[in-house]
Amino acid sequence: MSKNKGRKDQQWFDEKYSEGKAIVITGGRRLNFTGSLKIERFNNLESINLKKLKIAYLEISKCSQLNITNLSELTKLTSLSVSGCPKLITLNCLSNGLTSLELSGCYRLNNIDLSKFTKLQSLYLRGYQNLTTLDCSSTEKLISLKISDCVQLIKITNLPKSSKLQSLFVIDCPKLTTLDYSTNALTSLEISGCTKLKDIISLSKAPKLTSLSIIDCPNITKLDCSSNERLTELEVSDLTKLNCSNTSIKILSVNLCPNLETLDCSNNNKLVNLDISNCSKLEFLDCSNSKLPSLDINNCKFLLKEYEQDSIKSKMFKYPPDLKIIEKRITKNLIIVGRTGGGKSTLSNVITESDVFEESGSSISVTKNFQKKNFEWNGKSFNVVDTIGVGDTKLSTKKVLYKVLDGIFSIPEGISQILFVIDGRFTAEEAKIFNMLKGSIFDIFEIGILDYVTIVRTKFSNFKNKDKCEADKKQLHNENENIANIVRSCRDVIYVDNPPTNIQIIDEEDEETVITNKKIRDRSRKIILDYLDKACQVDYFRLKTWDQIRKPIAEYLESNCEDVPPELEKNKEVETLIKITESFCTIT
Repeated sequence: MSKNKGRKDQQWFDEKYSEGKAIVITGGRRLNFTGSLKIERFNNLESINLKKLKIAYLEISKCSQLNITNLSELTKLTSLSVSGCPKLITLNCLSNGLTSLELSGCYRLNNIDLSKFTKLQSLYLRGYQNLTTLDCSSTEKLISLKISDCVQLIKITNLPKSSKLQSLFVIDCPKLTTLDYSTNALTSLEISGCTKLKDIISLSKAPKLTSLSIIDCPNITKLDCSSNERLTELEVSDLTKLNCSNTSIKILSVNLCPNLETLDCSNNNKLVNLDISNCSKLEFLDCSNSKLPSLDINNCKFLLKEYEQDSIKSKMFKYPPDLKIIEKRITKNLIIVGRTGGGKSTLSNVITESDVFEESGSSISVTKNFQKKNFEWNGKSFNVVDTIGVGDTKLSTKKVLYKVLDGIFSIPEGISQILFVIDGRFTAEEAKIFNMLKGSIFDIFEIGILDYVTIVRTKFSNFKNKDKCEADKKQLHNENENIANIVRSCRDVIYVDNPPTNIQIIDEEDEETVITNKKIRDRSRKIILDYLDKACQVDYFRLKTWDQIRKPIAEYLESNCEDVPPELEKNKEVETLIKITESFCTIT
């Protein structure tokens, strides 16, 4: 079927059925559909009955009154998506050729027998309230399985029979007690919000695993992934014991595990960044045979004691001989925030005089997690934390919140200064982003936090000219009321220029450009660090402990994060962050 014919068929269908209560179509020589069909926002629709059509892709969404759907004679159907139909009770679909099935926000839907879908490769179930047991015995060709917000789900059975399963996500299924994911093909596993799940099958049965996330599963306190040599990404919370030795993890943060007592991440020559800042109960650490350049143990009293008594012969604290140990110190902590692609990571590199933060001008965030680096300036210690960029909407509300918390807990002393980065004029878009951050991050510290916020204006070529900087600042105060109020509310505006130095060098002109740009960045660094040396406050702002806020956060997310239209997802995320963080913060 041509694209033009497909559009005409869809247009005819919408005009004929969008206002009706029932759709009844039987295909034939004079009436037939091929290719794809979308049934979206048919607000009066109560029933669908489609027969003998050659549809391959069918999407039904946001039909609030839909009750019954019969697709039993759509033999050509390969992909079916039904979402946002809260009154749907009955769904008949017997297509043997179905390879993709998505059921989301259909809260009253009766159980579906998967035994008919022997060719199913992708299955996504969200908000399936009546689902108690998921039997995967017939889904031997399943490659991807995602289950979310199925609050009555108790167990998933026969999953190992899906020998081709590569990706498994089980999120917010609080009654789930049994999960056997052992399959040789599995590469990605995420388990989150499964509060009754007490144990997981040995990870040795998933030798190809590269990504593992176990968050907000408080009954899973021990994890051993030492047999997963290919593992490169690991996210965990609530653990007391973790063995991730012999893996290929590059960056590891365990700040959501404040009760962690034992950590083995040895024999990993890929590991270059380990953050244990919030692990004050850590008694045993083995990070020997790794590539770690430095390690902050300032908040780990047991490790500090071991290091001070006999660091070389210690059996409780093992580390590479050339590792730089960061002990007790007074540190000024900087949080870098701003728009995706707006120069946050570049500023972080300039401030720390390094290249550890990945720079990109793309609208897609390359910073997927908090990144932190310590450095010294004029004899004073600083930490820089580069956050995920605002505008990267691929992450869920819960994921964003936990990444924010992970970063904040990486500086248990608290925050000294927040730098809001803009890479040009303070536009309406920048103002919108600032207000989002104010609601979702800045306001978590309640009274007076804006006194700790500095706007950093990058790409300002006249940054060395004080008169030009003051003129621009004055102009900002005379902008529209929204922008002017933002500028007035913050501590100050600092001007810098951070031109790229990671350009490809082809000739001498390129070499000269790099040298010139480095000098400009050095000058920018001095300006901003001289400012921060004076501006950073004595007091810190910080959250309460993870143990204090984990349960209320989970309860809030469970009761307030229902399905929402995609166009409202950003606002929902901000609203969630605002309401949660306002409740759980203190000033010290």
